[in-house]
Parts: sequence; structure tokens; C-alpha cells
Amino acid sequence: MKAVTICPVARTYEMHDIRYAVRTLAKSPGLTVVSLICMALGLGASTAIFSIVNTVLLRPLPYRDAKRLVVVYTEFPKFPNGGLHRFAADAPEFHELQTRKGPWDQIESWDGGGASLTGSGMPLRVNVTYVTGGMFSMLGAVPRLGRPINPADDDPGVTPHLVISDGLWRSAFGADGGVIGKEVQLDGGKATIIGVMAKGFEFPPGSNVPADLWSPLQLTPKQLTQGHGGHFLTMVAHLRAGLSLERARQEMAGVIRSMGERSSPKFHTINPVDHPLSMYGFQDEVIRNAKRSMLMLLGAVAFFLLIACVNVSNLLLARSDARRREVAVRKALGASRRHLLQQLLTEGLLLSGAGAFAGVLLAWAAVKAIAVTDAGTIPRIREVTLDWNVVVFAVAVTLATGVVFGMAPAVQTLSQSLNETLRSAGGRAMGSIRSHRVRAALVIAELSLALVLLIGSGLLVRAFWNLQRVDPGFEANGLLTARIALSSDTYARDRDKLRQFWGTLQQKLAAIPGVQSATIAAALPPQEFEVDNDTEIENFVQRPGGPIQNVAYYQIVEHGFFETLRTKLIAGRYFDQRDGLNSPPVVIVNQTMARTFWPGDIALGKRIRPGSNHVWMTVIGVVADLKNGGLDKAAGTEIYLPAFQAGNARQAPYAVVKTSGDPKRFANAVGAAVHDIDPTVPVSQVRTMNEVLSGAESRPRFLALILTAFSSIAVVLAAFGIYGVIAYSVEQRTSEFGIRMALGAQRADVMQMVLREGFILAIAGIVLGSIVAVFLTRALEELLFDVSRFDGLTFAATILVLLASAMLACWIPARRATIVDPIRALRYE
Repeated sequence: MKAVTICPVARTYEMHDIRYAVRTLAKSPGLTVVSLICMALGLGASTAIFSIVNTVLLRPLPYRDAKRLVVVYTEFPKFPNGGLHRFAADAPEFHELQTRKGPWDQIESWDGGGASLTGSGMPLRVNVTYVTGGMFSMLGAVPRLGRPINPADDDPGVTPHLVISDGLWRSAFGADGGVIGKEVQLDGGKATIIGVMAKGFEFPPGSNVPADLWSPLQLTPKQLTQGHGGHFLTMVAHLRAGLSLERARQEMAGVIRSMGERSSPKFHTINPVDHPLSMYGFQDEVIRNAKRSMLMLLGAVAFFLLIACVNVSNLLLARSDARRREVAVRKALGASRRHLLQQLLTEGLLLSGAGAFAGVLLAWAAVKAIAVTDAGTIPRIREVTLDWNVVVFAVAVTLATGVVFGMAPAVQTLSQSLNETLRSAGGRAMGSIRSHRVRAALVIAELSLALVLLIGSGLLVRAFWNLQRVDPGFEANGLLTARIALSSDTYARDRDKLRQFWGTLQQKLAAIPGVQSATIAAALPPQEFEVDNDTEIENFVQRPGGPIQNVAYYQIVEHGFFETLRTKLIAGRYFDQRDGLNSPPVVIVNQTMARTFWPGDIALGKRIRPGSNHVWMTVIGVVADLKNGGLDKAAGTEIYLPAFQAGNARQAPYAVVKTSGDPKRFANAVGAAVHDIDPTVPVSQVRTMNEVLSGAESRPRFLALILTAFSSIAVVLAAFGIYGVIAYSVEQRTSEFGIRMALGAQRADVMQMVLREGFILAIAGIVLGSIVAVFLTRALEELLFDVSRFDGLTFAATILVLLASAMLACWIPARRATIVDPIRALRYE
């Protein structure tokens, strides 16, 4: 087989084309640099954001047959305010579905929680996902070491077998390969490590708090038969092969009907009327809460990439117009059509290739920055990497833009008469009226797209600002919080020891110099766990369309809770030392609870019976609402139970202290106080209350930050675009300005003439963009808090910003036009 040699002449021509292209681009450094910046910004930013959207929204879940996985919920459609939907199942319901034939070939469930882990050095607070025995096999999850949890491990009589995450394996066990078979203690009970999952494995997917380890659920026979009402299980099923989701729903409806309707005052089960089932695709459920915001970012990416391409197109069109005469002259001197196309193709590839390279570097840096950014509750954000499929697509678009518009002068010239081209390019080499109109239209489109992005980001920024101004119902400054994980076996069996621990801890925390008060609570506002528990209310009469005897939030607190958080007392009194174990059972309610169940009446002295607690408790106080379902939601009904009367003070895992200075300075002292009582108790999530509030705002902050960055860059690109058009117009009209000034025109007249052209373009873009924004901002309505999508202040402010940027971009070439030397301009003419 003959070796193929490259013709030396061809190689010489190629190198000559590259050198000539470099020299040509260097002759117009301003245009070249602006084009490179536009390409890099457009490609880099859009690729980075699309990588997020692709990971969160489009990439399949990393499980076997992920498309056949569905989440099965229970529902209570007759509850007030539209009912309870996507609700967890109780153990008997899950057990019955497992034993019945349904549209699935396997159904499993899980529950999440926290626990203390000892046996690996320092005691740790770990996030645990409790799974039924078949979960790992259904997901196709294979550990890197050891084996997965299997159905035999789900026997409640077996010592729990744990599978740990790669992160826990490295941080707590030093990546020791001999960890398999190691005995540890989970919440004080013995457990054995049987597996280590591969790096990056997460279940449940998209969780804000990823699991550190997985433990068998081990439901007891009593739970499976008598646990009705305790809804805590999330069910996942694997549909039979060839079964669509819609068909599976139809089959499940038959299952619900076959289970019938059985009810009694204290018993409920699945039935078509009061307590049906619902089914959704697993991936759809993971991204459900983030889908709208991701689609919004996807639209922003499309807008942004379009702006960048329009900008580069405009700049290269201007450059193409200026080179029509050059191409015509080279053709007249004997240059072949093929060589002209090759030369201009080389220039286009060189320019767009350099821009694409810079854009990829920028995208890589942006993805790295996003990885360490607090992206809030956006699911799968930790999986985001630079998606090379996206990069290839974006680079192809950038290269195509550069090549197509880089070749425009050759295509235009070669399609016209040589004499006509030389004649029209004589003297000033004025571009055609048609090409000028095309560039003006592109600038208008670019400005309108930038305005839409700017208005969208402005609305989100206003919504985020309003969210920060929401009164959470307490004073966050000076508060330090810490999560305390008590083991079940050590403290659950000995209530006296449990009460002694919390009582001693509260005293020690309050005695720390600089601490004003200390308390204990089960959950931290403003994001508590919604329980929606049945709650019997004495003498309550239900009315059609009115509330039912159900309370959204149960909070277990120790005395001093409201005083520490500086929560306003509306009526009655706070908890105090009188509310001990042997005292009459008491409860405090929030204002929403009082208004809901005792409207126009006094709540003090009323009695309620919470959940499965068969003891009547007397309302001794009404407090102002604390945000409990998020800062952007109205407070739900809530009752506060004193920890020592709640039956299990272990449910109060947070310590909260009020300090006189910077609360972070007290973090070590809080940990020391806990370990003075019990060195085996892990202390975790030590945060100021301001950090807790910041975490509650993380998603809207992330979206506002990303869209603001997008719109800011878009404004810069739009300013570059209008600058390029006006600067080119000034350059081509240099002789005209010289003649005008030679005939007596003042500098102010010339500047006004140039600025008027830019102002007309800017106004046209603003009008078009405002009309488009009125329709497109509808997609933002669910993301806006306490602000209208037609907010006049936002529209006015963003229009002024864009207009000011556009006029500033016009002022630079306008000023250049005023310093034209009439003599030189006339000599050139």
C-alpha cells in the first residue's frame, strides 16, 4: 500500500492562508477581540447552564430500567384546601400491595432519617435511608465492595446489615478495604457493614441530604398489621415490561377497586373514594419541583446563545461588507473562486475556533464554580459535569456561525458582476443599504432578546428581595443551632436518662459565658416536616367546606423555646418549669391554629387530643405564627408540645442558643457541653439561624443569580452589537462627516446625528422586547413571590438600564465622529 504524501505546494498554500488570515484579523484588532469575547461568552455561559439543565431534566436516572420505575402514593382527596396528594403509605398498605397482583413486577419502599454512628472513631451523625430488602436488586445497584441489602436482611430478628456510601467509606473508614464485616453501632444498636457503594451513587435521587448509609427497613409483624395511620413509607415500583404509565394507572385503578372500602372511626384503608392511590414516573417526581425553573433556564440558554450568535453574525457581516472590494480586487488580479473561498473559510474557522476554545475553557470554569455554589433544593445538582455532547453541539453552532458569515463577502462578490462590485466599492467602500438594514434588524432582535432576559432576572431579583424581607416570626440574629443525635438503644429504653440528658444539656448551654438562653426543639423553622396528623378537638363541629380535625405541624419544644427565638406571645403564657412530666398536659398553638378552629373565640382553655396521644391537652398559650412550610408560604396550623410531656423527648434533636455576640464563636462550646454529658453523642449541622434562613432561600437565590448573570452578559453583548453597527457606520461615513464639518456643521450636530441612529435602534429593540416579555413572563409566575409579572418598576428599571447601556455604546463611536479632521477626510474622498 503506497504512503500518501501531501503536496508541498498545497501545504504551502495552506500555511499561506493561515498566515494571511492571522494578519487580516490582526489588522482589525477591535473587531477580532469583540468577536472572540462574544463567542466565548455565548458558548461558555450557555454550555455551563445547559449542562445543569441536561443533568437535572434530561439525563435518565442512573438505575437499571429507570424508565420503568414509578412512585406510588396514597391520597386523601377529601381533605380541605384541595386534599392531600402524593402522600406516603403506611406499613399495612405497602404490605398489602406487595402481596397483590398489580401493574408492577416488583414494589419496594423506603424511609429516611438520621442516626448516630459509632465504631469508626469519633461519633458521627449520619443520614440513613431505610430500604426494603429488594430495593437494591430492583435498582440494579451493585456495591464496589461487598454485597447489597437483600430480602433476607429485612427480617426484623436479624442484626442490621449496612451498606455505606463511598463518601462515608473514605471520610470515616479511611477507604479501608477491610471494612466489610466490621461491626459498628447505629443509634446504639449493633450493626454490620456488608457493602460499600460506588462513588456517585445516590438513593433516593435528588435528595437535599444524600444518604451516608443504607439500612434494611425491617418492618415488624405488628407494624405490618396494626400500623394503619402511620404514613411514612415512599413506594417505588418497577412496571412490567411493555406496560405504559397510562396503562399501569388503569390496572392500578382495578387494584384499588378490588381492595374495597373499609372504614371505622379509627381505621382506614385504600379505597377509590376517600383514600386512592396515584402513580407517577420516578424521574418526573425527582425533578417535579425544579422542572419549571429548569425549563426557564433552558429558555434563557436558548435566548442567550441566540444573542451571542446574532452578535457575532452582525460583527462579521459588517466585516464582510468592508471586504467586498478586497475580494473583488483579488478576483480581478486572477485569484480563483476556490482559493478565495478557501482563504475566507480559513479566516472564519480561525476566528470561530479561537472563540470556541475560549468558550469551552469558560464553560469548564463555570461548571466548577456551580459545583461549589449553594444551588439549594435543585435535585441532582451534585451530578453536574461538563456535558461533552452539549459542548460539541455548542461548538458546532459557533463554528457554523463564524464560517457562514465569514464567507459572506466571497459569496456576495462571486455572485455579482465584477465591474458592478468594483464600481459600488469605489472611494468610500460603502456597504450596501440592504446589508446595513440586515445589521440594524439583527441589533434590534439582539436588544429585544436582552431586554426579555433582563426583565425576567429583574422580576426574580425582586421576588428574592421580597423573600428576604419576610418576617419568619422570630429574631434570627444571635442564634446558634446544632443537631444532637441520641442513640435509640441508649436513651429510648431509659426515659429518666433521656430527660436527664436534655435537662442537663439545657443548663450547661445556658451557663456558657455569653449565652443569654438555651432551648431544645424537634425542628427548626422556617422549614419543618409537615405531618398532617389527625387531631381531635373538643366540641368541634365540622361544617361543609370548613376545616377538618387535622393539624399540619407538630413541634416538640422545651421551655424557653419562644423566649430564645423572641417569638411574640399573643395570649396566655409560654411553657415553663411548671410543665413537667407529672403536670397537667398542656399545649401551645399558633395564631393560624387558633383562627382556624376557634374563629371569633378565645383558644385559651380549649382542649385537644394530638394524634395517637389519647390524653387531652389544654391550650395555655397562643403565639405569633412562625414560618413552618417555607418562607414563601403562609404558616400552617401548628401545635407546640412540651418535650417532657410529649412521650419521647428524643424527638427534639436541635439545640438552640441565644448569644450576645457572634454566634459562630460559641460552636466549640456547644459541642463541648454535649460531650461533657456523653462523649458518644455526635454533634452536627452547627449553623447560625441566619444560615438556616439562607438555606431556605437557596433555590430562588440560585435562580436569581444565574438569570441575573445571563441578562448582564446579554446586555454587554447587546451593547457590543449596537457599538459594532454604529462604529462601522461612523467609519464608513468618515468622509461624509468631514464634508459636513467643512461646510459648517458643528461637532454637536454630528454627535446628535450618530446618537439618533443608535437611539432609534435601541427604542425599536425595547418596544419589541417589552411586547415579548409581557407574554413570556407568564412562565415565571409560580417562581415570583409577592411581585406581579407586570411589575412596572421592574419593567421601567430594566428598560432604563438597557437604554443607558445602548446609548453609552453609541457615544464612543459618536465621539470619534466629532474629531474627524475635515482636511484628511476630503483628501481621502
